[in-house]
Amino acid sequence: MVYFSELQRKAVYDSKGRQIGQLKDLVFVDGTRYAEVTHLVYCGEDNYPKKIPFGLVSEFKEQREKGKRELTIKLDISLEKLNPFFIKESDLLVGDILDKQVVDVNGVKIVRVNDVLLGKVDGKFCVVAVAVGKRSFLRRLGLEWVLNFLPFKINEQIIPWESVERLEPKLHDIHLKIQKNRIADLHPEDIADVMEDLSHQQRVLIFKSLDKSIAARTLIEAEPEVQRSVFRDLKIQRIKDLLEDITPDQAADILSLMEPSKREAILNQMRKEQSERIRKILGYSPQSAGSFMNTSFIAVPESYTAQRTINYLRKLALSSEQIYHIYVVDKKGHLLGVLSIRGLITAPPKKKVSELMKKDVIFVTTSTTKEDVAKTIARYDLFVLPVVDENNILRGVVTADDVLDEIMPEDWRRERYRPLRLRRGENVRRDSIKAKA
Repeated sequence: MVYFSELQRKAVYDSKGRQIGQLKDLVFVDGTRYAEVTHLVYCGEDNYPKKIPFGLVSEFKEQREKGKRELTIKLDISLEKLNPFFIKESDLLVGDILDKQVVDVNGVKIVRVNDVLLGKVDGKFCVVAVAVGKRSFLRRLGLEWVLNFLPFKINEQIIPWESVERLEPKLHDIHLKIQKNRIADLHPEDIADVMEDLSHQQRVLIFKSLDKSIAARTLIEAEPEVQRSVFRDLKIQRIKDLLEDITPDQAADILSLMEPSKREAILNQMRKEQSERIRKILGYSPQSAGSFMNTSFIAVPESYTAQRTINYLRKLALSSEQIYHIYVVDKKGHLLGVLSIRGLITAPPKKKVSELMKKDVIFVTTSTTKEDVAKTIARYDLFVLPVVDENNILRGVVTADDVLDEIMPEDWRRERYRPLRLRRGENVRRDSIKAKA
C-alpha cells in the first residue's frame, strides 16, 4: 500500500535508469469497490504533463534516507521507445480527489479528502480508500514527523472507496454510471442531514440522482433552507411530480415555503382532487390541527356490513401501518363512530358497521391548536385522533408522530443522533440475536 502524497513529484526512471521526469498524477477508472489506475502522468524537462499506460511501471523502489521513506518509480521501457499521450479532458485524475468534499455513506457525514490510498487488488493497481483527518493532512504537508513528538497518538482515518460518494460534478457523473445507489441506499432522513452541510450545487447534484420516491421522502425530512435551495433549480413539472408522491399535508408544508406565484403555478398543474386538498390545508392557521393533519384516512358509510368493509380494505391494498382505525360516516361525511380492526374481523359478516362501531369518539377540530391536540393525545393515550370541521365532517387525522414532529424543539430535530440500522445487503449474525425465554 502507498499513499498518493508519497508518489507525487517523485522521480520516474526508464529501464536504463535515466530520469525522464516526475510523477504528476494518476488516471483512474471508477469501479464498484475499487478504482483501477490506468495511466501514469509525468512531467519532463518541458514541464508539460504526459500520460503513459500504468502497465509500463515495473516497480516502486523504496529507500530510507535519514529515517524517511523515499520512493522512486521505475519503468520497464526505455525513453526512446516511450510513446506518451496527452491528457484528455474526460480523464479522471487522482489528484482531483484531493481537497474535495465527499460523503462517507457509512458514517453519513461530509469529509474532506487529504490523501488517497493506493494498492494492488487482483493484480491491478487501484484506488482503495481515501484518507481524512489530521494524520493524512500532516503527511501531505510533509510534517508527519511531528507526530513523533506529540504526547498522544493520532490514528489514520480511512474510508474505503466503496463507501465514498463524490460530490464534484465530473467525478459524480462518471460514478453514477457504475453505481448510482450509494447515497440512495441511505435513509431519507440521513440524506437530508448530509445535504445540510453541502453547497447549493452539491445539494442539487445529489437530489437529481435520487429516484422519485426517495427524493420525495428526503424532501419531507429536509430543513426548510435545504428545501428552498433544492427547489431553486427544479422545474415546476419536477416539483409537481414530487409533491404528488407525498401526502397533501406534507405537500402543503413544502408549498408554504414558496413564493405565492410559484406555489399557484404548481398547484394549477397538479391533479384537481389533490390540489384542492392542499389548498384547503394551506387555508388553515399554521398553529392549528388543520395545518398538519393527514387527509388520507379510511372511512366507510354506516350502511356497510363487516364483510363489505373487509372487501373494501382489500381493494385499497394498504400496509398495516396505514390502517389505524376505520371511521364510520353518514352520507354527508359526518363522523359517527370508529371501528377497530379486531372488532371488524371477529364480527359476523352481515352485521352493519353502525352496530359495531364505538360511538363515543374523541376528536379535535381543524381549528384546535397544536398544543391542545398534543394534550388530548397524551391525556387519552391515543395514537391517532380524527379531525372534523365546524360541521362535524371528517376532514383528516393526526397521529402521535405528527404531533411529536410539530411540537418537538427545533434543536432536538436537528440533533444528529445516529441509530444502528441494518442496510441493504447486510446480514445479521445469528449469535447477536438472543430469543427471550
